[in-house]
Amino acid sequence: HPRASHLRTYRSRSYPRFDPHITLATFLSPHRPNIFHLVPMGAKTTPVHFESMEVGDEFLNSLSIIPKKSTEIMQLRDRIMDHLKANNMRAMSSSFPRMTLFYLDESFKGERMLLSKQLRETGRVHEQKGGETNFTLNCTVDGAGPEFDAMKGFEGTEIWLVDCTEGVEDWTVLDRRDL
Repeated sequence: HPRASHLRTYRSRSYPRFDPHITLATFLSPHRPNIFHLVPMGAKTTPVHFESMEVGDEFLNSLSIIPKKSTEIMQLRDRIMDHLKANNMRAMSSSFPRMTLFYLDESFKGERMLLSKQLRETGRVHEQKGGETNFTLNCTVDGAGPEFDAMKGFEGTEIWLVDCTEGVEDWTVLDRRDL
């Protein structure tokens, strides 16, 4: 039955497994860029602090954590953007940096928003506003004790160049560099 086959294909694209990462830029390139040209020499590990969660309206920005735009993370992003511009390449979106939690097609209207709500209600994400925003992500298995300290961020230690032309589970790491 053609309709059932279409449904399987449609649903199989949602919720793929992938390495957690922060996307700094996406772009099309006729050749493989040299990662050493993209990242400044002497770039240091980059502290990443979570700011908020955002529900997107497209597959590749379905549900993401937005990091605080620190000097360090924005310098990395700007260096990449400058390199793209100098080589007549155009970034596909200016909505970065972001750390995607889930990639999903909406099998029903509002699925992404519902997932966001469920993450908040179950304590997987917690956002406290007032004064300075305090946003945390709880990545423990279910049943973790209340004493668990959820993540407020992490230390970025590598930058990767990834070919994202295939489905998410088939993305290929072309190059990586320690910061």
